[in-house]
Amino acid sequence: MKTQVGATFPESSLYIYNEGNMEKTNTNKIFDNKKIVLFGMPGAFTPTCTNYHIPSIIEQMKYLQKKGIYEIFCLVVNDIHVTKAWAEQTKAIKTGLKFITDPDGSLVNKLKLSFSAPDIGFINRSKRFCLILDNLIIKKIFLETERGVCDVTLGKNILSQIEK
Repeated sequence: MKTQVGATFPESSLYIYNEGNMEKTNTNKIFDNKKIVLFGMPGAFTPTCTNYHIPSIIEQMKYLQKKGIYEIFCLVVNDIHVTKAWAEQTKAIKTGLKFITDPDGSLVNKLKLSFSAPDIGFINRSKRFCLILDNLIIKKIFLETERGVCDVTLGKNILSQIEK
């Protein structure tokens, strides 16, 4: 599947942080009949994701929700234990940000949004992206082109695009 505006988001299994546990679910169950923002990030505990991207989303969450966004998700390709620890350490779960993980990268592969950087141990990780979905239909796509950079997908930039 080529990720493009107007396409239906693919069904895929993943795990979601829920009340201290990582529970198996699928994309249709958690995204259907909602307008959501999905942020894809290379990995838990990475400097750009932890120090810049997550805080930028938290700063804009209430404004995104005022614009009709029902839920905001952060997707990483990590094992469930690492994702759980990261969600708790960042304290972002207390803000309502939802953490999901695609442990084997199958979803980001379906979306054609994966990359590998073996020199730093990243194999089949998620590119840094943001998708706006409405009832599983991709309405907008934002993609960073440079590794380690978070500009296009910063929370304030996504908010400004929703306002247009």
